[in-house]
Amino acid sequence: MKQRQKEAVSLWLYEEYRRLWLEKGHEPHKRNNWKIVAAVMERIEVAGIWLPEQEVTKDFHRRKAHYRGRIEKELQTTEQTDKQA
Repeated sequence: MKQRQKEAVSLWLYEEYRRLWLEKGHEPHKRNNWKIVAAVMERIEVAGIWLPEQEVTKDFHRRKAHYRGRIEKELQTTEQTDKQA
């Protein structure tokens, strides 16, 4: 897989994880992981990238802690901005 494709898949995983987090109002439960992977797999197919679902799932589990930290930091920044306004 090309670097550009890896970056796109990583971004899509983050965006879907974040979308579900904001929709639920808290971190998505691990039983929702399949929804995130399924949504990203659809985007991968539309983009014409050949990538096994197992690899996407493995990639998501490996990066999930990083995504969590990034979203928590983003939400804290948003809360601080709201308090100052």
